[in-house]
Amino acid sequence: MNLAIRLLALPVLFIICYPSRLRAQTPQKPAMLSGFVKDSLSKEPVAFATISVFSNAPVPDTIFHCDERGFFKVMRPAAQRLVVTAAGYHQKTVAADTVLLFPGSVIFLKPQSQELKTVTVSAARPLIRREVDKLIYNTEADPESKFRSTLEILKKVPYLSLDAQGNLLLKGQSGYRILVNGKPSGMMDHNAMEILKSLPASTIQSIEVYTTPPSKYDAEGLSGIINIITTRKIGAGYKGTLNLNGSTPTGGPGGGFSFTATHEKFGVELYGGANASRNPLVHTGTSRSTTGDVPTELTVSGTNKSNNRGRYIGSQFSYEIDSLQLLTAQLNLNGFNSNGSVSRLSMLEGTSSLLQQFRQQNTARGSNNGFDGALNYQLGFKKDKSKIFTASYRFMQYQAENRSENTFSDRVHYDIFDFNQLNNTSTQEHTGQADYIQNLKQIKLEAGVKAIFRQNGSDFHTLQYVNNAFQEDPEQQNVFTNHQTVLSAYNSYQLALKQWSFKAGARLEQTINQINFQSTHTQVNKTYFNLVPTVVINRNNTDGSYLNLGYSQRLKRPGINRMNPFVNRSNPDFEESGNPDLRATLLHNFDLSYGFNRKQSVNIGLNYAFAHNFDLRYSRYDPATRITYITYSNSGDISALVLNLNLNLAVTKALKTVINGNLAHFWIESDADAQAQKLTRFIYSASLNNTYTFPKNWVAGAAADFYGKNIAPAQVQGTVNGFIATSFSLSKTVLNHKLAFSAYINNPFTKYRSSRTEISGFNFTQADFTETYFRKAGISVNYKFGKLKQDIKRGKRGINNNDVAN
Repeated sequence: MNLAIRLLALPVLFIICYPSRLRAQTPQKPAMLSGFVKDSLSKEPVAFATISVFSNAPVPDTIFHCDERGFFKVMRPAAQRLVVTAAGYHQKTVAADTVLLFPGSVIFLKPQSQELKTVTVSAARPLIRREVDKLIYNTEADPESKFRSTLEILKKVPYLSLDAQGNLLLKGQSGYRILVNGKPSGMMDHNAMEILKSLPASTIQSIEVYTTPPSKYDAEGLSGIINIITTRKIGAGYKGTLNLNGSTPTGGPGGGFSFTATHEKFGVELYGGANASRNPLVHTGTSRSTTGDVPTELTVSGTNKSNNRGRYIGSQFSYEIDSLQLLTAQLNLNGFNSNGSVSRLSMLEGTSSLLQQFRQQNTARGSNNGFDGALNYQLGFKKDKSKIFTASYRFMQYQAENRSENTFSDRVHYDIFDFNQLNNTSTQEHTGQADYIQNLKQIKLEAGVKAIFRQNGSDFHTLQYVNNAFQEDPEQQNVFTNHQTVLSAYNSYQLALKQWSFKAGARLEQTINQINFQSTHTQVNKTYFNLVPTVVINRNNTDGSYLNLGYSQRLKRPGINRMNPFVNRSNPDFEESGNPDLRATLLHNFDLSYGFNRKQSVNIGLNYAFAHNFDLRYSRYDPATRITYITYSNSGDISALVLNLNLNLAVTKALKTVINGNLAHFWIESDADAQAQKLTRFIYSASLNNTYTFPKNWVAGAAADFYGKNIAPAQVQGTVNGFIATSFSLSKTVLNHKLAFSAYINNPFTKYRSSRTEISGFNFTQADFTETYFRKAGISVNYKFGKLKQDIKRGKRGINNNDVAN
């Protein structure tokens, strides 16, 4: 083992040894088809070319993709011919015997000329494919991607779903991390749902789901990782998409674009967009009943409305110094502005009298801006092409400013003054990382080290209106600074055989937290030290099916908001504070999946996970103050069994049906609210999506989503009611599929949806009611342009700060 490997490989980590029977043998007859796909002119690899394997049947036995080097390998069935296709190239048919006679041979594809618009490639691109540790959903092959948002497409991806509030879930859970092009993005860390709602699906290429994340990713993120690919390797030249959309009565106008171009040694990738959304006036309410010596009834009725504006742009630049050195850089910017108002009337009644009453009017304005940039250097080695070394640096900054004004009227036994609240928060992050990759015969080695330095800060002030002037309230200040350091190293090994693949590794992480809550004179100094293993076993069968088994440990560190002891009294009936004594939680995760992705696609996943001392949010009612107090504690032992099912069915040549759903059973033991509780929760959700392709490029869609009763977000004592949603769409493409016009309507039969969250405690029951606009109509125009020749260069590694989960 050379010096570089010795320096990076950790003695505490292990190597998967392969049996001696796998030593080189010379079979009498080749057992697989393998080779490379390259450009016939430049001799450069054609990355991710599609290969269809045919026997005597008119439809392919299996369809798969080359890797980024243009390499392919597949078990030999009764193959007669291979049909190879790639964007920007002429289709080519190769006799299977030719590949068998010359293992590792090269298949050359001829670039298409200026007459590209007259060429039709008929090979079908699979919608879903499975690799050893991830599942890939090809968004470009989804006809609804021309006019749907990325969030709406995500609910059709295996293992992904939406909850009753429209938040994204992975395997029925919210603890995951979202990457963009394999790298972190500040906008996904802080405004993920808003970005996904406004990001046109037409500007992204594919979605990758890691249910058992490999050791190269940070340990944080209980459920896994979602990687959104906005651009992929293309030929020399350029390509792009433009999208304009609008919706009413909620939402509003928006637009997005993506652009990729290469010229000689330079490459550039851009994506971005902007939107303005509105949420018209809707009604809300809360009712709370308490028991004890003095039973009470709290009734809160109100309204709210809001408007939001957002913009974002992402970019990546590459320069090929020479055949062994590659320099890449990325820059991302995002910003959001919001304003809204909330009005509520609160009435607290005893058995025979009105105990308290007030009317509160709140207006709020906010803005936030984020920036992140990275620089990556990649070095190859002439004697061994499998060796790759990368060094990376990333800087991220995020700032938010919020202001709210609160006035009170109709007071009965209530003496709180009017007040204003000002809140400025900021985050800065520096990251350095080094990675090394090498193939040792049949084993692929990956190793790396990483250091993250974060600094968070908050400056929150409350000004009370006293004696005809605003004066600062010292008891309602929330000022803190947080310095966090995460040091890590990983080592993983992958063994690829004819049908079996094994991937195993471990990640060593040390987290140092130093927090100074100045307002409460509280200091927190915590250190976490964790060794997190990952193991994945995958079998790909000759019939196109697969079996995948994985085990991983994931880490959940308590966020700064959960640890902050500041007491938020913005809502006088409820007070919320964090717990500085919270500890990190280790989750054990087992995954078993089976599927096949051919003309009909089936993906089934079974997941079991458990954790001890899980930090839970819980509510407690105090009859002395008549206030509900909300806080967090490591009070829960939790386990979950989740079944995920995804079917992509070609019912007829024109009718395609997607069924995506999950069933989950949760077991929770907790001593929250000063009493031992054993809770069980059964939740489910499913979506049914149909698209029908008519002659002359018309496509119609009809969908229905079913949501059962769910667990209230971050609230062990609560549940949220279920509902059914429907959607209908119509689109048409012209100009050889380059221009698409689309229209849709969601929930045409229901104007409003009522969301009801029910919470029960030791001496109280509570129900929160929220009304939202359900009916919405929208239109979209999408245009594709460009022509390509050869592949853009990408770094094999970059910084992935996925240690802070959503």
